[in-house]
Amino acid sequence: MAKRGRNDGKLAEQPAPRPSRRRRADPMGLATFGGMVLLLLVSFMNWRGIGGIQDEMNKRLGQIDSRIAGISEKVDKVSNQPARTGPDPNRVYKIKTTGAPSKGPADAPVTIAEFSDFQ
Repeated sequence: MAKRGRNDGKLAEQPAPRPSRRRRADPMGLATFGGMVLLLLVSFMNWRGIGGIQDEMNKRLGQIDSRIAGISEKVDKVSNQPARTGPDPNRVYKIKTTGAPSKGPADAPVTIAEFSDFQ
């Protein structure tokens, strides 16, 4: 910068100010840096917590898979057995009908007995 001298009114050159070697701390820059460090710290803590949760979930899913496999085996065993539909139709069953109400002759070649429950 140039300033007028007192002596003759001529412009006198002044040396440019030296830049200081020490920089002043910028408060916004420090706040931004602190925020970034805090964000990284919180992210790391969350990442570690999520890893533990994933391990626990994998353990529980393994237990569920083993239970489903056990139930599936039981269902397969039950489905491989022949279905029970009632009495054997090829067998002749003897039922005491003496004294019971009936229709038709007592010496019929086929007797049908009906059972019912009146409730």
